[in-house]
Amino acid sequence: MIRLITVAAMFSLGFVFWRWMTLELLADILQPLIVALSIMAAALLVRLNRGMPTLDWKSLEIAERKNLTQKIVQLSREYITVLALQSITLVALLVLVINKTSTFDGVPYGSKAVLAGLGALLGLCVCRMGYIVWKDSDIVRLQKKLIDDSADREAIEKASAEALSNVTSIRASGLRDPSKVELTSWPDTNNNR
Repeated sequence: MIRLITVAAMFSLGFVFWRWMTLELLADILQPLIVALSIMAAALLVRLNRGMPTLDWKSLEIAERKNLTQKIVQLSREYITVLALQSITLVALLVLVINKTSTFDGVPYGSKAVLAGLGALLGLCVCRMGYIVWKDSDIVRLQKKLIDDSADREAIEKASAEALSNVTSIRASGLRDPSKVELTSWPDTNNNR
């Protein structure tokens, strides 16, 4: 489903750029595009610097811990991939504006094809950033589940230890079972008068 959305966004933005974008218009919107791509790249660099979350790894079950670390490594690879895509897109934007129309003078629809490719690249960058945000949110939910499960296990272990301690102290107090005590009647003091 994610791939279908990504491909649809790439083709849609590629078509928009092919149909309505010109090199002159691209030169006019170049600065906001570069700023937006630079901000996305900076966000990725910040996320790459984060590393593994600080958890008490010993309190997590082995399978849960391996699942979390595997997902974080996969997400880091995605960060690097999207960072490379954004770098390629930024370079393509700058090359197009520097060269302007002189590169495509003799090629029919040459500038339109390049603009469509640039639009598709921009669509890919935006979709992959959305995917990264979604996966980041997914990992935060997984971390929450692991932390909550670990806390629940600790609470259950603590309650079990307290219950065992209470039972042990009750047994050690030497109380007898009341059903085994012999009942004796009291002497009748009214008859002696």
